[in-house]
Amino acid sequence: MARLFGEHNMYSEVVQLAQQMVAIPSINPEDAHAPESPYGESRMADFLCDWLKKYGLDCRRQQVQPGRENVISLAEGRDRSRTLLLSAHMDTVDVKGMTIEPFEPAVRQGRLYGRGSCDTKGPLAALMLAFRDRVLSGPLPCNLVLLATCGEEYNMLGASHYARLGDNKPAAAVFAEPTGFNVVVAHKGAVRLKMTCYGTSAHSSTPDLGENAIYTMTTAITAVQDYDRTFSAEHADVLLGRETITVTIIRGGQQINVIPDRCEAQIDWRTLPGRNPDRCREQLYQLLTEKIPPEKISLELLSAYNSIQTDPSSPLIQAVLAAADKTVHKRNITAAAYTTDAGAFKALNIPTCIFGPGDPAQAHTQGEYIELEQLQNGYLAYKAFLDADWTL
Repeated sequence: MARLFGEHNMYSEVVQLAQQMVAIPSINPEDAHAPESPYGESRMADFLCDWLKKYGLDCRRQQVQPGRENVISLAEGRDRSRTLLLSAHMDTVDVKGMTIEPFEPAVRQGRLYGRGSCDTKGPLAALMLAFRDRVLSGPLPCNLVLLATCGEEYNMLGASHYARLGDNKPAAAVFAEPTGFNVVVAHKGAVRLKMTCYGTSAHSSTPDLGENAIYTMTTAITAVQDYDRTFSAEHADVLLGRETITVTIIRGGQQINVIPDRCEAQIDWRTLPGRNPDRCREQLYQLLTEKIPPEKISLELLSAYNSIQTDPSSPLIQAVLAAADKTVHKRNITAAAYTTDAGAFKALNIPTCIFGPGDPAQAHTQGEYIELEQLQNGYLAYKAFLDADWTL
């Protein structure tokens, strides 16, 4: 593990813990298809289990895929029929293009730098310490579970696995993410689609003998852009805003002197609550086939992730707001355009929120950091929430 760097000799416990975790590479391995360092969450799972056991806390590893696990700590309360879930993810996005050393957790100018410092090892560190302190301080009103998940940065793999198994079904859940201490009560869902256009190959010296799939794709992309500007603008929410549909990846052609017979594009569609992924695909495909012959285009649903929406007046939201007000003098409800592990629990129909220290604009950045003051206040805010009446 990398040594701890800093501008002072003394560190608060939450900063030290966050540094230790930033120094452990845990890049989501889905795109790399490799669990070896720096990819995979297993080293983080080892660290979390050792940390929990050091304080005599329960620790269970839940295998999600070979080499990929969730870490679960259960503390039973007086009422064992109800469970409050606290969750954060262990994985990070990749480090390609970073302008700082991603796994050297440097502290300078009041900030902790490194991959995951903001999203979301810093918030996880604050949550772990608040969980530990509350469990060791005395009897709990009901069960309390700390869940550290794998796979959030790609497909919510760990959270979906936990929610599907139904162990200790939560009555409410708080997800630690960098929100700047805003209480996020809603976020959009995501529908991911693959659009394929088909043509006929030919020698590029005689293009008229073929049909260029890339040219067909340009028509399709323009149609998607028009759809985003018109249809999605009609679907708007007061808190979440409008839906967005964006082409994010294009692949076409095989050789410079060959007319391409195939071109693929991937689409990211950020959806509002109540939207059905299959229906989204159908609506877009219908529009595309008004402009392109059906045999020349296909549209495949790759994946879909749920939106969430919790009533701001729910006891959970009010309790988190009170904790934020007490510690950082902030009482703000908001929504997010991104998706989180919270969406994996939508079928349980429980109140959920996303809340934590850190500027969300720092997530996934080339020089990712979190303010030390935010880390300290994150611990205090989580602690204030857990020390109060949960009123689940």
